[in-house]
Amino acid sequence: DSEYAREYYGVRLQEPAAGLGKRARKLGARLGLIEPARGKFTLSESERLGLVTGHLGLGAERIVTLDHHTCHAAAAYFGSPFAGASALVLTNDNSGDGLCATASQAVGTTLRRQEAAPSAPGSLGSFYSFVTLVLGMKFGEHEYKVMGLAPYAPARAVERATAALGAVFGLVEETPARFAWRHPGGRYRLLIESTLGLRFDAVAGAAQQVVEDLLLRWARLMRERYGGERLALGGGVFMNVKANMRLAAEEWARDLFVFPSCGDESNAVGAAYLGYLDLCARAGTAATPVPFGPAYLGPSIDDAEVEALVHARDLAARHKVSEPAQMEARIADLLVSDGVVARCAGRMEFGARALGNRSILANPGDHRVVGLINRMIKSRDFWMPFAPSVLREREADYIVNPKGLASPYMMLAFPTNPKRRDEIIAAVHPQDGTARAHLVDEAWNPSYHRVIREFETRTGTDAVLNTSFNLHGEPLVGSPADAVDTFERSGLPHLALGRFLISKK
Repeated sequence: DSEYAREYYGVRLQEPAAGLGKRARKLGARLGLIEPARGKFTLSESERLGLVTGHLGLGAERIVTLDHHTCHAAAAYFGSPFAGASALVLTNDNSGDGLCATASQAVGTTLRRQEAAPSAPGSLGSFYSFVTLVLGMKFGEHEYKVMGLAPYAPARAVERATAALGAVFGLVEETPARFAWRHPGGRYRLLIESTLGLRFDAVAGAAQQVVEDLLLRWARLMRERYGGERLALGGGVFMNVKANMRLAAEEWARDLFVFPSCGDESNAVGAAYLGYLDLCARAGTAATPVPFGPAYLGPSIDDAEVEALVHARDLAARHKVSEPAQMEARIADLLVSDGVVARCAGRMEFGARALGNRSILANPGDHRVVGLINRMIKSRDFWMPFAPSVLREREADYIVNPKGLASPYMMLAFPTNPKRRDEIIAAVHPQDGTARAHLVDEAWNPSYHRVIREFETRTGTDAVLNTSFNLHGEPLVGSPADAVDTFERSGLPHLALGRFLISKK
């Protein structure tokens, strides 16, 4: 709802009279004289719960409501591989239940919040979203494009733009610390005025610089106050893989875990952890939460369903349909010869990252596949980089990861090894040489691991380019029918769908 989004973000060039008009509208709505403004704040909690219980046919006593940032923190810590070891848990997002950031201490099954930053003065998430809007892109959706654009800007231009943005937004190091706009008035207008005359790429570079610097300052401050050598991170701001890379480089951070797809979609997982702990406490049993583990939680590809689809749509009349005896080896052959293959196999991934099962794969050593994928399939902005899937046991060949941090969910960026960077050049950011690497563990996805291993036997490269299997602006494919539809509406030459290989004639 674009109108609600504009109201939520306060997007206007001219501000109404401060406060008075808003209070008058609220009073009028309460007295029934005018229609209330749309949005969640006009609904009482009982009304909101009523929508849920009515839809599900459940009693209100069956529904438990939990705090937004507590759910982020629970997913980050209990979903981590820390196995109950003590950790500093940080959450950071646009806004949730009136907060934009929290710091907690966790050990065992105890999660204790130490401080929280209110979202009303400002938040890193909303700041980045406003910059996204100022650059002519969709706020709440295209922030990742700003991050991808940032490294292209000239250093001097970024320095000037960073000073301009830093003059309107920053961190107040009080207790609790808070993120805040430095001047009153419309935030959109503040940014428009502060960035007037600056290059668009410099604004993107400055926004990324401000977010990284403030996030780093805040994390250091929280560590100074509450300790912790392990970091567990949740909330939408930590979708910013370049900021995560800066945090991971901190000497005091012995280990770091970012929950996969850590925006609000992950709060269901945090709520489940909290509900489980509560049930155990009431039952008097010891709670043993297990790490989140492999993210392949969605529907699986059923070969019988694929076969029925092939016949129902008479695909063999339009395409070449085969059943290779060794599918992973055949995919590797095609990556070498034709460069690009869509793979739809096993269970679908949870969240925003394709991790091999709903992926478009390509030869990472051939820079030409970038243009090919963008022209025929993805229609992405020219500056956006692709990412590599690398065998976990061979990560040192391609990425610089001195702490041996796990990256099974593609939530961290890494510097790349200059000695072998050319082998994955199509999956590396062309400006700063970093890669949002997916480290593939054989135990988590043996068939995808075999694809990369087969590619390695043919090329000597232990990695493939991996991007999500979808057309630009559409969701990740889920079902076999989705996969075939996307295959036929794109320039994809090959689709590995379960045990079937479908190739255009």
